[in-house]
Amino acid sequence: MITLHLTRADDYEGVYLPLPTSPAEIGEAWAALDNISDDVASTRIVGAVSNVWGISQYLKNTDVNGSGQFEKLNRIAEITGGLDRDECRIFEGALNAESVSSLDDVIAIGERLDHYLLIPETSTDRELGVYLVETGVMPFDEDVQPYLDYTKIGIEYYANHGGAYTAGGYVLRRDSAEQELQDIVDAHQDGQPLGGMKMGGM
Repeated sequence: MITLHLTRADDYEGVYLPLPTSPAEIGEAWAALDNISDDVASTRIVGAVSNVWGISQYLKNTDVNGSGQFEKLNRIAEITGGLDRDECRIFEGALNAESVSSLDDVIAIGERLDHYLLIPETSTDRELGVYLVETGVMPFDEDVQPYLDYTKIGIEYYANHGGAYTAGGYVLRRDSAEQELQDIVDAHQDGQPLGGMKMGGM
């Protein structure tokens, strides 16, 4: 689900174009833009509304007058249109974690979301550190856990594994995560408890 905000010249109001779109609908949008300016070369994406938070920043630099660009934008809209909430968060985090320089990169990431993990409710270094310790991915004796620097644990893990935080959790590549972590996350998605442990508020 994506709606583009398009305009020309110095105008900001512009027009809105839902994606996926057809050549006829693009023609109607261009006719409306002609009322703003006849400088077709200045047509640009100002922003985008989507169920994937932040995807707009990866679409803004698109040359909408370029050949094949709307086909790629339509493909991205088709991908986002079939995502559930967690998949939207994975897409958001994967885009932020990877080097994205073109619509082709956005499509490639969107078509392989199963290559990423979403660790829920871990949006800070400290929350990540707590998660890793409480699930046993980074085991510590219970008697030392109250004295651990959970923020430092999260910072070090993030530095070594990459990824990105989102409002819904921490996203990282599966191939950079321990098998134990992958198993825990997959089990949680299947409705099983996190190793019988409850996430605490340390």
